[in-house]
Amino acid sequence: MPSSATVTLFQTLDVESLDSGNQLPGDAVAKVKSQPDFQQGFFGQKLEDPKTWVLATEWSSASAAKQCITDIKDHVRAQETFVYQFDTAVLKAPCTEVFTAFETEEGFEEQVGRFVSAVEGDKLEGYKGADYGAEVKVDGGGTGEKSVRMVIGWVSKEAHVEAKGKPGAIQENIGELRAKRKGVDLFHVNFKEL
Repeated sequence: MPSSATVTLFQTLDVESLDSGNQLPGDAVAKVKSQPDFQQGFFGQKLEDPKTWVLATEWSSASAAKQCITDIKDHVRAQETFVYQFDTAVLKAPCTEVFTAFETEEGFEEQVGRFVSAVEGDKLEGYKGADYGAEVKVDGGGTGEKSVRMVIGWVSKEAHVEAKGKPGAIQENIGELRAKRKGVDLFHVNFKEL
């Protein structure tokens, strides 16, 4: 299980939430960063869906994330909101793979841990680090079903595609991600710090 005491709030935004330069408006950034217990934040476009953007902010606790959702709702209009507990250091990689499994069963989080350990041990070319965590339930977000999110840092999306196409830890352990869950979502983001 990941050891991070902080939580990360992921909010999916559409282009209508942004300014003319496809950035978060300055008042929205200021409002987020001025919240008590804000740790750090990241923002970027889904590479697979250029009309969708992701705001990932780290908070000292689930209650701080919950308060943020309430306090910034007039400044940041989120389509989806999820909160997970893991180390956000991987979001500083040039490209972050974001894998989410929905409606997971007991034991799935441990399977993801085994997958991450195998990838970490293989030191794939272009790999920058990984972490994972189960969804933390707070008011104002989530699906009601248990989900698990894994984030893997890469030098680029192409490095991830190349690594998964070669024999090694990803191919040998992909079965860990295919059992005990109903749905998945996968996208890549080149996050920039707020």
